[in-house]
Amino acid sequence: MKSRTVIIAACILAVLMILYQVGVTTLQNVDKRTLTVRVTDKLRVSYGHIWNTHKYLIFAIDDETDTVYVLENTDSAPHLKYNSSDFFARIEVGKTYTFTTVGLRLPFLSMYRNIIGMELVEEVDVDHD
Repeated sequence: MKSRTVIIAACILAVLMILYQVGVTTLQNVDKRTLTVRVTDKLRVSYGHIWNTHKYLIFAIDDETDTVYVLENTDSAPHLKYNSSDFFARIEVGKTYTFTTVGLRLPFLSMYRNIIGMELVEEVDVDHD
């Protein structure tokens, strides 16, 4: 009888974990936006006790509205993005980019909008004669 209870509890826990992961994945793939922002800092954050997991955080500001953003740069299977390290290497602090992002900023779940596309905004040289 005791082993049956343990098996049932393990099955319930497995189902709850799957539902949680599906819910988090769904939240990370909603609300697609395009943001034009200046990068103020970038950081690699490690977390997890069992697996050495990490994500890249990009700190940015919209100079027109003074809105500050913390964006995540992680791989995204639904968007076929598997080159987050390359994105991170190309992003330069002080430069302005147009980022395509998905997801929601949910502080209580440590969730950030994820960058799935980026384009450097070319600076216009103004000739002052």
